[in-house]
Amino acid sequence: MRAEISVIIPAYNASKTIFATIESCLGQTLPPLEIIVVDDGSSDGTSEVAASISDAVKVFRKENGGPASARNFGARMARGKWLAMLDADDMWHPTKLERQIAHDDSDDVGLIHCFADHSDPDTPEYLSFESLWKRNFIINSSVLVRNTAFQELGGFDKDPKIISVEDYNLWLRLAASNWKIKTCREILVNYRRGVGISSNTHKFYNACLCNVVSISKRMQISTKSINSKLLEVYTAYGDAARYENNLPLAREAYMNAMRIKPNMKNMAKLALCQLPISTMITKRQTTESLGDEFSSSPQKQESDQYRIDFCGHRPRLVVIVDTEEEFDWNLVPSNSTSVESLKHQHLAQRIFEAQGIIPTYAMDYAVASQKEQHAPLLELVQSRRCEIGTHLHPWINPPIREDLTARNSFPGNLSPQLEFEKLKLLTEVIEQNFGQRPILYRAGRYGFGANTPSALKKLGYKIDCSILPLFDLRGMEGPDFRQSKPWPHWLDAQRELMELPATVGVVGALSTFGRHLHPLISGPREESLRLPGVFARLNLINRVRLTPEGITLREAKQLTRSLLTDQKRQVFVLSYHSPSLQPGNTPYVRTEMDLRNFLYWIEAFVDFFLSEIGGQPTTPSELLSLIEGRTHSN
Repeated sequence: MRAEISVIIPAYNASKTIFATIESCLGQTLPPLEIIVVDDGSSDGTSEVAASISDAVKVFRKENGGPASARNFGARMARGKWLAMLDADDMWHPTKLERQIAHDDSDDVGLIHCFADHSDPDTPEYLSFESLWKRNFIINSSVLVRNTAFQELGGFDKDPKIISVEDYNLWLRLAASNWKIKTCREILVNYRRGVGISSNTHKFYNACLCNVVSISKRMQISTKSINSKLLEVYTAYGDAARYENNLPLAREAYMNAMRIKPNMKNMAKLALCQLPISTMITKRQTTESLGDEFSSSPQKQESDQYRIDFCGHRPRLVVIVDTEEEFDWNLVPSNSTSVESLKHQHLAQRIFEAQGIIPTYAMDYAVASQKEQHAPLLELVQSRRCEIGTHLHPWINPPIREDLTARNSFPGNLSPQLEFEKLKLLTEVIEQNFGQRPILYRAGRYGFGANTPSALKKLGYKIDCSILPLFDLRGMEGPDFRQSKPWPHWLDAQRELMELPATVGVVGALSTFGRHLHPLISGPREESLRLPGVFARLNLINRVRLTPEGITLREAKQLTRSLLTDQKRQVFVLSYHSPSLQPGNTPYVRTEMDLRNFLYWIEAFVDFFLSEIGGQPTTPSELLSLIEGRTHSN
């Protein structure tokens, strides 16, 4: 049985992506009536690729006129009761049409949209004009629009001034009519393009402003609502332009924002953009020294003696999973040793394998010692589909001679002898049960201490990844990492132990100075005054860590671009906790919907990093080999 749905795919020079897009249509559990591809003047063989896939695909060619023109053309050719919009670089999940069309329960439903990987889970069930005016919740490739509603409204506005927001323009017009817009609260679209910064930021900025003017002329909207929307556009594109160092556009946008809302936040952003680009990176960024507490050398050394560069290489992505038991994070130390979540690691593993990524599972004693439970992980190790490391949770790791207190849950707070004995035993258990000796270590709770490097070197470890830059854990009796180096570096003068810190950075209007300003607002006293939260809400300084746990996909992409641009960062470490792959274990994944969002965060970020950023996957051991190979060649 085929649904009365016509799929419309506008395509311009999409030969590299359209095959997967069309395949996702052909693989629907509820097949569409027809698949219409409108080649909008491509010069790369898009039509030939599309026509070669299946006889079910109808390909039309036309002169280039923009996406609105192509979609309208496809709609005129369509026979379906519903029009399914799909961009040529996006993909659908197999049940997309089946699950979505089930929401066609009334003749006045004009549009049904579903979730994509970065959709807001709090999207209302029915979208009104007011809710859409505040924010566009709808991704074009998620839309089913009733053909009669589409024709009644005249389709997409072909005005070239609003190219890139013509879809938002139609959703607003539809919401203002008598048609209803329903939300299918399932993630059914893989949205493959990036969000935010673009080489065409100025064009998109102008398009958004023209759209506000166009809609406000068509409808009776209060001056207050118009100004609120304009302020949103000025702020968002001012921020985007500043991240690109496009200071003229940033100044223009922030100046307009100041006219509507003259406050300290907008004034600070405008003032920052008056500085020339050359003064926005301080000398201190390249001359800071390595902290004494993390160096085996008795003298403070300059960071360029210890920093590890991977010049000439594309940005590299490392995945490290804190592989541990499930326990209540509010009750540490805990006596739980359950590792049921190991059965669910395949959910993320298959995403990694599809992109050629070999993750590293840094395991603690609960995981390493339970042979029956860690069988799924052992299979991955034996088939060389992952690497392994060590993750020390001292409260469940023999020998247990310490008081089980919050302070002693940080391995670095233990006596040097006890920290060494626990680490030695864990290393031997992993080697015995997994057939290889780990060379990577991550301290539980990031409890890196003054004696940790010497213990690691004695046991033959080559890599530590326990440092969490910009974090001050003293409030929990842990270490203070605010001045730690955020890039790979040597922990010792002999260059035998490499530090691969967690990827943490600062985004916001003052992000250029973030590494130096953030420590000033994030000490225990400042935390008690909630200063970090205030600066984050003002979008001045917001600390972001590269993880799907508590960080939005947009923030992760923003962080990545910022680190690439401002600090020329070469290595990125993506981390999460293994129990997050089973709902109910961590604060970040409580429900099945949370889990779906979590997995698609991972999939979307990896795709963004490897495709849009042009990065490549790597492993800690591969990084070490690169360094050793370069050293030997010298």
